[in-house]
Amino acid sequence: EPVSLSLVSREAELEALSVKQLKELLARNRVEYRGCLERADLLERARTLYRDHHKYKDDVDSLPLEECCKICMAARLECVLLECGHIAACTQCARQLAECPICRRYVVRAVRFFRS
Repeated sequence: EPVSLSLVSREAELEALSVKQLKELLARNRVEYRGCLERADLLERARTLYRDHHKYKDDVDSLPLEECCKICMAARLECVLLECGHIAACTQCARQLAECPICRRYVVRAVRFFRS
């Protein structure tokens, strides 16, 4: 069964995941991991993803309209679309896009971004 953030109830559970599972989790959520050479690097990115996910999932209902996914309107904007650079979708919706919903340019890749 594929690993998803909804199946991880505590951050500590990430420690039990294999390198393959960590890479799958990061890839499913559009987090770049190609530069990670050590398992610890993958784990740190997965922890950041987990914290970000849980930090924002509870306050989606109170989001201003400009911060909502332009596709589902039920999640926070999380991805920048390449090559156009528009920020228009959550991770789940960006995964399914062939073209940008703003300018209709072909989506080469969607990259997840993290707020500081």
